[in-house]
Amino acid sequence: MQSIKLTVLIAALLGAGALFGFYFTMSVSIMPGLDLTEPYAAITANQDIGRANKQSLFFVALMGTPVAIIAGVALYWRAKSTRNWLLLGLLGWVGMLVVTLMLNVPLNQILDGLNITAGQDGLADIWAAYAVDWQKWNWLRVLTSGLSLVFVACAFRRAD
Repeated sequence: MQSIKLTVLIAALLGAGALFGFYFTMSVSIMPGLDLTEPYAAITANQDIGRANKQSLFFVALMGTPVAIIAGVALYWRAKSTRNWLLLGLLGWVGMLVVTLMLNVPLNQILDGLNITAGQDGLADIWAAYAVDWQKWNWLRVLTSGLSLVFVACAFRRAD
């Protein structure tokens, strides 16, 4: 039973870490890199990134992390400290999901719905408006997923 408990905590820790790393990388590398490119290229590359994410292992981390955390809560129900850290980790994940669904995804859907052509007027303004808002909300995802990671790590450290 102890190896199952440890495996579940490791899965939760890896999932929370993957989500934090993904959002952090988007904010410190991918989006700033797209900001340096020509607006048409930035918009179309971002649209392609969004499509690729829908078909990637990203969803394993996104949906598998709460499953692992909840399984950990059940397995460590009597270990109050570990259970409570995991519940806080789940709360961080929920916060990240709310920001994702309510703020970032709608911006992505607007951008994805654009039918643009190279050299089209106004692309720089479209990209700038999108990127500023998207980044603002993505940093909130970095924060909430980072808290989730820290809380799950605390649960891992406290586990008996």
